Amino acid sequence: MHYKAKNSTHGTLICNLFRTFAPMKRCALYIIILYIGGLLLSGCHDSLVPPEEQPRAEAERTVIVYISGDNTLSSAVRYDTTEMAKGKDFIPENVNFIIYLDDKPHNPAIYELSAKNGMRLWKQFNEELCSTDSLTMLRTLRSIEHYFPARHYGITFWSHATGWTPRRKTFGKDEMPGTTQGESEMEIPVLRDILAQLPKCDYLFFDACFMQSIEVAYELRNVTQYMIGSPAEIPGSGAPYDKIIDALCRADVRGIVEGYASGYPGTYNGFQYPGVLLSCIDCSQLEPLAQLTGEFLTPLCMNRTERYSDGFQAYCNHLTKYTHYFDMRTTMCRLLSDEAYAAWMEVFDKAVLLHTLSPGNRWFANLCDQPIVWDPECYGGVSMFMPLYRYDSYGWNEDFHKTSWYTAAGWDQTGW
Repeated sequence: MHYKAKNSTHGTLICNLFRTFAPMKRCALYIIILYIGGLLLSGCHDSLVPPEEQPRAEAERTVIVYISGDNTLSSAVRYDTTEMAKGKDFIPENVNFIIYLDDKPHNPAIYELSAKNGMRLWKQFNEELCSTDSLTMLRTLRSIEHYFPARHYGITFWSHATGWTPRRKTFGKDEMPGTTQGESEMEIPVLRDILAQLPKCDYLFFDACFMQSIEVAYELRNVTQYMIGSPAEIPGSGAPYDKIIDALCRADVRGIVEGYASGYPGTYNGFQYPGVLLSCIDCSQLEPLAQLTGEFLTPLCMNRTERYSDGFQAYCNHLTKYTHYFDMRTTMCRLLSDEAYAAWMEVFDKAVLLHTLSPGNRWFANLCDQPIVWDPECYGGVSMFMPLYRYDSYGWNEDFHKTSWYTAAGWDQTGW
């Protein structure tokens, strides 16, 4: 049974530290916290795992679903966990399927899902946690890795998200009970450094909005082979897990993407969702893509030359909330000559293995006034930031400097 307790966890303290030291460089602060957290991990195991539990024999794969649902998506958690339970018979005996679940009305818990036993509570936390706190995530993932060892790993991250953009949700959103100072979010470099302390994943699947951006993928290129997600908003109901649980267990990235897409258009909780945009990136091919993208874009944008953006495919156009997200392939199609675009596409096709379009080329959106893919032939399913003068006042151009893609793709040479 879920139950509430007073907030007394390391995660709560860390969240308060982030709020207390807001003027500091957060990147430096979280490194200190992760270092201290690593020293404390052995002491945290007693509060994380029942003492009678012993590590399992090595499995072929451990699938982890990390649900940060202590937010406005809390009501959707039930739909997706029900779908997972519905698909339990697709979980092979040599695969561990582990769910970390944090929703609004309950303390976090860890469940093990199997064909034999169904959904089994493995660990109930007796206190509230901040699931987007770096120490909470690190010790949870490392503990799962320790107690459910495997030759291969795949991780699904489930929550709100806004891609690479700092100062917003980036990944995750945790509304800590009893606090009045807002919500905790995790920036992508923090997520990268957490995952760098774990075995490299076969795939990272983001069941979260806006995460399939080239900036996010490049930041995470060394911690996973494949990255799956959407460049746009996704329905609150997320993936139809009963349709993709088999693919998650086999690390079948095409099956994950196509199974997800097959759930839409669809009706969930009385709401009709028109569709979802998805793609899969091979992260081993991102270095060549960054190099060639820079070779073509640097001379076009030198000395802060602004490229006319009306022809770009936008996934978000509410600048007061978030920056624009432009489709990467459509942008290059508009900017490059036919010859250059053909050369660039040879590299892009190796990096972006597949992408899907929903019927009618539409997707669910609150932050895009016209959620339709206007040029399906140039659509690529991955977003890319393009600096523009009007972004200066919002701080988006300055934030862009913090991404690894900014340097890798030659933007640092352009004056932007």
